[in-house]
Amino acid sequence: MINLRTLVTAYCELEATRRPLMLATVVETLGSTYRKAGARMLITDDGQFHGIIGGGCFEGDLLEHARAVFDAGHPRLLFYDMRAQEDELWGLGLGCNGAVRLVLQRLDTVPGRNPLVDLEHCLRTRGRGVLATVCASRESDYPVGRHAFFADNAAAVDPGGDDRPEWLAQGARNVQQTGAPLFIEHKVGQSGVTVFYDWVQPPPHLLIIGAGPDALPVVKLARVLDWEVTVVDHREAYADPRRFTDADRALTTTPESLPGQVKMETVDAVVLMTHNIGYDERFLKVLAPTAVGYIGMLGPAARRERLLTGLGASAESLRKRVFGPVGLDIGAELPEEIGISIIAEVVAWFRGEGRYAARAHRKQAKGNSAQSDPVHGVPVAD
Repeated sequence: MINLRTLVTAYCELEATRRPLMLATVVETLGSTYRKAGARMLITDDGQFHGIIGGGCFEGDLLEHARAVFDAGHPRLLFYDMRAQEDELWGLGLGCNGAVRLVLQRLDTVPGRNPLVDLEHCLRTRGRGVLATVCASRESDYPVGRHAFFADNAAAVDPGGDDRPEWLAQGARNVQQTGAPLFIEHKVGQSGVTVFYDWVQPPPHLLIIGAGPDALPVVKLARVLDWEVTVVDHREAYADPRRFTDADRALTTTPESLPGQVKMETVDAVVLMTHNIGYDERFLKVLAPTAVGYIGMLGPAARRERLLTGLGASAESLRKRVFGPVGLDIGAELPEEIGISIIAEVVAWFRGEGRYAARAHRKQAKGNSAQSDPVHGVPVAD
């Protein structure tokens, strides 16, 4: 998986300079590594990195290979094994206890379509799909560096889809079903073709409901992660784009008008920060029929249960999706610390670690009458 916004933004800016660019893609990892398969970065012909894939473990050596690829124009598959016990590995003195396989490609010499064109299209349209990259091949029909993009539930974007082999399409379907990257060798003719399949999707879309001062750090941190951020509030003076310069949009809306203002099918997570139980209830009613999987709420567990109980039948579709008090318990007190705890929990949810938060949030509230958030100490209104 890749951060589309970071990669595409850097590519568009660098492409405008018309300088040669190289794409480095991690296609396989073993053991402990800084980044996993699907991590990408751009390298310019003057040796500048845009992105990070090795945490400094092998970038120096990688740059030497990049210079060779810039000169020759041919893609190169590299393998860095940092599991060796010797202290001096390639003379770099590593010892990260992992291995990384990656491919280097000069973008102006890749056969066929430039993969960044498809990635830019994904970002612009909030599309998703599988990017297939040939990493090793002895077949002239499938040269190293060739890409194909398979849009989710649609035909490939890359031209020439009619003659695309079934084995390649099947590999893409497997990744579409699992969402996990795949590095595999296919038997083709008398030899093999090794392909890296990567699931590509737009950055997460976070909807923050409530534009008070405590929402500002949450927005800023989400922007650091390059998420798409929408802020809404029923008070026009609060939902001012000039206050939320790090958000993609700041909108004034009532709870009932929310679906007309925001495309809810694009929203991945919601954080309720209205500090008003009446508005929280109205917004929850609107969120109930949506497919949003994470809804975080300020306030103690007793407040959360009170709200859900008051929603009647709607509560059933919400109970497994509402997390309150929102955020991981890190002892946060300052607004910025609270923002960190909130974003950390949302990240955990996106990474599939939400089950840990779920166990904590769903503990039955026992006699906690204090109307404050036990995780953050944030006062909330009845």
